[in-house]
Amino acid sequence: MLDIDVCGAAFKTVGDEAFWHRVNSGHWEPATFRAIARHLSPETTFLDFGTWIGPITLFAANRVKKVYSFEPDPEAARRLKANLALNPALAAKIEVIEKAVWPESGTIRLGAKSAAGDSMTSVHHVKAQTSWEIPTITPAEIEALLPPEGPVFLKIDTEGAEYDIVPQLTRLISRPGLTALVSFHPRFAAGGHPRFHKTFAMTQKVFAPFAGFKVHRVHHNTIRRAPLVEALTGMKAAWFEAKTSYLFTRD
Repeated sequence: MLDIDVCGAAFKTVGDEAFWHRVNSGHWEPATFRAIARHLSPETTFLDFGTWIGPITLFAANRVKKVYSFEPDPEAARRLKANLALNPALAAKIEVIEKAVWPESGTIRLGAKSAAGDSMTSVHHVKAQTSWEIPTITPAEIEALLPPEGPVFLKIDTEGAEYDIVPQLTRLISRPGLTALVSFHPRFAAGGHPRFHKTFAMTQKVFAPFAGFKVHRVHHNTIRRAPLVEALTGMKAAWFEAKTSYLFTRD
């Protein structure tokens, strides 16, 4: 068991020690934690699309009112629940939903890039050695979980499925008080390593719902305002390849 302390948020974990040591030492996505922390409050509802074993969920639960954690990889969900069991006060705020966020209801096939629980579960890895069917949850069903008003933080890290999911979230994204952090995986979604121009239309499709938001590029240890991207997004002309994470805010 390890005691984790990241940006003032404390929790306990079990297993995956090499990963959690990276979190504790500040070597795993430190800018991601800082970007999220700036926009959380005790009244925030946090949506974690692609929770994995819980680094962001446990971090956010230290600071918010409620966390909905969406994890469709059964092995990752098992390890996530083991971590939650060590943190009963935080677990009381967290609801784990073992479904894939997807535009349509039903089931979908997902695959793990290397092995079950590897953090890279994706709709684009169904030809991998390990794959499975999982129920889906739609944007409308997710919206129904939320309180009628109050701040919402939306974190999306779905290994390429963001290009299918985000365009269907326009009503949620238009909600007052929403902030979003989206991680982009264009090469997974485009089927390997195409020339950049083939991913430009994909980027535009995901950025379009965020027209009117302030845009910040989040990359490992840096958070930087992206005024050109912001202007292109406002004109619905975001023609570039987004390869890292972007924070969308209204403040």
